[in-house]
Parts: sequence; C-alpha cells; structure tokens
Amino acid sequence: MSNIDSTAQTYAFSDDDVSLKELLSPLWNRRWQILSLTLLITLIVAFYASILKPKYQSSAILQIGSSLAANTLSINEAFNSTNASDELIKTQYEILRSRKFAERVVSELNLMQHPEFRVNKFNEKLPFLKQDISKLPIPALPDVVDRFRTQLTISPIASTELVKITFKSYYPELSMQVANQVGQTYLEYQDEIHSSTKENTSQWLVDQLEELGKKLESSELALQNFIEAEGLVDVNGISGLVSDEIGALTAESIAAEKALDDLKVTHLFIEKHINEPEKLAGLKEINTNSTYLQLKSNEERVSRKLSELSRRYGPKHPKRIAVDTELTTLQLRILEQINTRVQSIEKDYLTTIEKVKATKQRLAKAKSDFLRLSRLKNQFSQLQREVETNKELYSSYLVRLKETDAMGNYTATFYVRFLDKAIIPKSPFSPRKSLFVAISFVLSFIAISIYIVMRELLVDTLNSRRKLESFNEAPVLAVLPRFKQRTTKGEDKYITDNRFVEAVRTLRTSLLFNSEKKPPKVIAVTSSVPNEGKSTVALHLARSYSEMEKVLLIEADMRHPTVAKNLNLDPFRPGLSNLLAKTHQINECIVRDKHAKLDILTSGISPANPLAFLSMKRFDMLIKVFGNFYDRIIIETPPVNAVSDAVIISRLVESVLYVVHGTKTKREQITSGLRMLNQVKAPIEGIVINQSESIDTSRYQNKYYNERANIIKLPVRKQA
Repeated sequence: MSNIDSTAQTYAFSDDDVSLKELLSPLWNRRWQILSLTLLITLIVAFYASILKPKYQSSAILQIGSSLAANTLSINEAFNSTNASDELIKTQYEILRSRKFAERVVSELNLMQHPEFRVNKFNEKLPFLKQDISKLPIPALPDVVDRFRTQLTISPIASTELVKITFKSYYPELSMQVANQVGQTYLEYQDEIHSSTKENTSQWLVDQLEELGKKLESSELALQNFIEAEGLVDVNGISGLVSDEIGALTAESIAAEKALDDLKVTHLFIEKHINEPEKLAGLKEINTNSTYLQLKSNEERVSRKLSELSRRYGPKHPKRIAVDTELTTLQLRILEQINTRVQSIEKDYLTTIEKVKATKQRLAKAKSDFLRLSRLKNQFSQLQREVETNKELYSSYLVRLKETDAMGNYTATFYVRFLDKAIIPKSPFSPRKSLFVAISFVLSFIAISIYIVMRELLVDTLNSRRKLESFNEAPVLAVLPRFKQRTTKGEDKYITDNRFVEAVRTLRTSLLFNSEKKPPKVIAVTSSVPNEGKSTVALHLARSYSEMEKVLLIEADMRHPTVAKNLNLDPFRPGLSNLLAKTHQINECIVRDKHAKLDILTSGISPANPLAFLSMKRFDMLIKVFGNFYDRIIIETPPVNAVSDAVIISRLVESVLYVVHGTKTKREQITSGLRMLNQVKAPIEGIVINQSESIDTSRYQNKYYNERANIIKLPVRKQA
C-alpha cells in the first residue's frame, strides 16, 4: 500500500530504547523462574559446603641466597652471563618441587601409613562417610607422591631471597610436620651436594684444562696449515687492492658502454642512409670536420662564381667550362671526405665493441678473484676466532683452578637457612563457606540470565515492533499482550484481560485513522501458520467495532473452524459453506451474539474442497450484499502458508491484517506469507503482534495510539 512507508516512519521508535527493553523483557517475564533456579542451585551449593571437611595449611620460610664463594666459580665470565646466580636460585625452587625430593620426604615421614593418604580423596572431603583405616590397603608410593605434590606449594617471595613452603591437609599437625620436614630435608640434601662437590671440583677442572689444551693446540695448528696452504701474507691488503681494481674496471666499463651506445646510434643512421650523402653530411662527426668544412666553403664560392659567369657567358665559354670543372672536382672531393669519415666512424664502433667485451672480461675476473679472497678471509677469521676463544677459555679455567686450590674446601655457591618454622594452624583456611555460597548465587544468577538473554537473541522469531518494522515495510499496528484469563462460562465468552482489551481498541483506532482515505470496511485477518491467534484477534476486533457500529464476523476458515467453538456454538450449525452451497438462507446461518451486539457467520459444515467454495462468484456477491447491511465486515481466514484460501479472500477485501505470534512465528514463515500476499497485490494494512511477552507492552500501545491521535488532531480517550 502507498501509506506503508509513511506509517512505518511515523511509528518509528528509538532503537536504543527498544533494544534495551528487548534484553530486559525475557528476564522480567521469567524473573520468578530465574530466582527459583538460582536459589535452588545456591541451596545445593550451600548443602555441599556445609558437609565439606575443613582443611588446614601451615607454612615454613627458608632463606636461599648467593654466598661470597659464588665468585670462586667463574662460569659467569666464561659464558658472559650475568644471570647465573638467579638461575641457580630458581633451580633450587624446582628441586623443592621435584618428584624425587617429594619421594624422600614421604619416606622420611612414613606418609604411606598416614590416614591422610590412605582414605579415599573424595570420602576424606565428606566427614560423614566413615571408613575403617586399619582395613584399608596401603597405597602405592607413586600415588602417595602424586597426592603429596598436589598439596605442597613452593612459593618464592618476590624481590627477596625467601621461599615459602606451604602444605595443605585435613590434619593440622600433619600440615606443620610436612612443611618443617621439607625444609629440613632440603638442608640435608644441600649438605650432601656440597660434600660431593668439594671432592669433584678440582678433578673436574683438571680434566677440563687438559681437554681445552688439546683444543687450543689443534686450532692453532689448523690456522697455521691454512696460511701455508693458501700462501697468505696479508689477506686484508690483497682484498683491498682487488676491491680498488673492481671499482676502476667498473667505471671503465660504464664509460665504454656509454661510448658504444652513442656510436651505435650513429652506426644505425649510417646503415640506413648509406646511399644518401646529403643526409650523412648532417652527422656531427662529418659536418664538424675541418677538411669537410673547407671543401664545402670552396664549393659555395665556386658555385657563386659559376652563377655570375652564367649570366655573362654561354655554356661553351672557356671560363664557364673551367669553373664547371672546378665545381665537379670539389663535389667529388666532398663525397670522398664523407666516405672517409663514415669508414672512420665504423672503425671506431667496432673498436669500442671489442673494448667493452675486454673490459667486462677483466671485471668478471676481478670479481671472481675478490670472491675467492673473501672466502679465504672468512675461513682465516673463523680459524683465528677459534684460536682466541680457546685461549680465553683455557686462561679462565686455569685461573679457576688456582682459585679453587687457594680456597681449599669452601665450595658452596649459596647458603640455606630456616627463617621461620611452621606451627600448628588454629583455624582452617578452606572452605570459606559464606563466600562460596555468595559466589555460587551470583554466578548462577548471571549464568541463567545470560542463557535466557542469549536464547532470546538467537531464536529466529520476530517478537518485537522494532524487529518486524526493520525486517519489512509493513507497519506494526498493535502489540497484543499475553492474556491471563478467558471467561468460558456464562454470556461473556471473551477475553477480559484489561491490557488485551485495550490493545484491541488501539488496533481498532489504528484501522480507523491509519490512512487519509476512507477506513477499510471489509477486513481479512490471517496469519502465517495455525495457532497464532488470528481467530482470537478477529473475534475481539469484531467485538470492539460492535461497540460503535453494526458488525458481521465471517468465519472463512472452513478447514479448522474455531470461532463457533470459542463462542460455545453448535459446530454443525449452518454457516458460510451452506450459504455458498445454497442449502440455507442467510437468516438461518447468521447468529446474533446479544451480549456483544455482534452478528456472526460461522464456517458451517466443512466441505471437501473449501478453496473451490471460496473461489465462487457467489462468495464475492455475498460480501457485497453484506456490505449493504453492515458498517464493518471482519473475515477470519485460514493461514497463508498452509493453504491458498487466504490469498483468494485477500483479493475481495479492502484491508488485510497479518497476525504474528510474539514468541513462535519464524522469520521465514513471515517472509513466505507476506510474499504470497504481495504477489496478488493484497491490501496489507499492517502486522499485529499477538501473545507478546515484551516488558510494558501497554506503553507501546499507548505511544502508538497517542502519536496517531496527535497526527490527526483528535482527542484520545484515556485508557484504563
């Protein structure tokens, strides 16, 4: 329709405002579910925390630092490393964490017999699961060590020489014993290492010196043999001369190639004009030659003289004949001079070619010599560096051996001492039950909320005004909220939810004032698929119109009729199908709803082919006849995507309302349905969102209603 674009623009909402409400809507609608599930998870976590067995931890502190004796080992200087001391300390931390060290502590404390390691790890956390320790098998050492290492923590204290040894246990005394024993075992381990080092250091240095001496002698011999084999005297000097020669030859080659390029141009010109002396005379090499210039000057002089004599004498006069002969002789000499110069140019061209070739050959040889000398120089430098490196290493180890002999037995590279020993903890450190429960409450609430929001965002339904209006050009005329109650007894058979009733009135108002033309008299109500609420919308829209005018509701869905059922009418009473089949009269088929002041034409007996009935001209005539007696006709049709009945009916009405379920209808279903209606140019008035769960749906309705009323300058009835 022509008014769709303007209507959609008039009813546009703030994207940010609607987006925020779309995020909050599922949370608010399911607030009690979220809270209940969160509390359930929190109670489960609280129960689990209440039965957990308390766990204790105790810590001892060791000081591990570099000693003055570390300077006696010159490894730093030998390998140019300033971080050897730090790396050595870090190594000690890894020793404390190692499996071998853990096995030693486990054996010294006989932890394989302790209840901490004999009871099942899961049962140990739950004190009400009792076990007879004496009947349990002794665990294997690897299993005890693995568990021991998970409960032991070695933590260096930043920017200090201190390391904290912490052990966690369900037994406070055990946590203290293990922390202290780890420190004591480490002290004993270091004493053993130092004793062994004292005996082996000197012998190791002697062996290293002997090996380094052999390497030094071998490298010096290799350097000398290389010098003699290659006949080297001064590698740097020779390579410098060759480099200078390459530079000179390169410059000479460039100059020769430039001269050759110039001569080549002249050579090509000569080849092209070899039989044209006049053009050859234009070459710079010819017209600048002094002999040629002199001959040309004489030729011009004799030509002028011949011209003067021609005016006075005839062609056979002796003077004229003499001048003619002289001119001919000069011209022949000029041609000879041109030929001579051309031959000279060609000779220079060939000579230059040979010069370029010779220069390139000399340059290639010089480069080859330079590369050979460079390789020799690199080999010489490599052998020389190896000799110097071996000399430095030999000297450093020799100094280290002398220092070791002078220091005697003092070979410790760092010191270790107890700073604080562990004590029995007075209170457990885990579990922190209140924090545990609080975190579980917050995390479960957040997780459930995120799940609901993401599910709402990812589901392929168009359940909001903004989504629908951005998805297609048809405006959203009304948003009908999910209703809570339907009265099925007594005379009032309609929905009594105030928000739903007011939303239907808003829809009625939108239809009355939605365009500049006359409001539609015959309105079809359809949807994409069944169970979207089109029957409910049609029924209540008809009732809303009946408050103001005379209305007829036609149930054209003869395949799955629901209007008669909703109004407690006999489903087999005559109706539309009977009128079309001419088996009954109009007054026999139309029923009056006195409470709603509404006339209703039910579907009647379901025919075998409803589409054929609706395609009859009689159906079109019936609508026109009813139009003479009623102010408004509402036709409830089958779903568009299910059958073609709605497409046929849409061609006979003035307006089509497209009902969309707020939580079920998929994007593809809406696309398909609207496409089918647009193909037959159906007068689509707009979309009605039914069963919406959005927050504050009434606000959307009020805003839509008020904006429309302001546009047409009409007073708006205050809504309940």
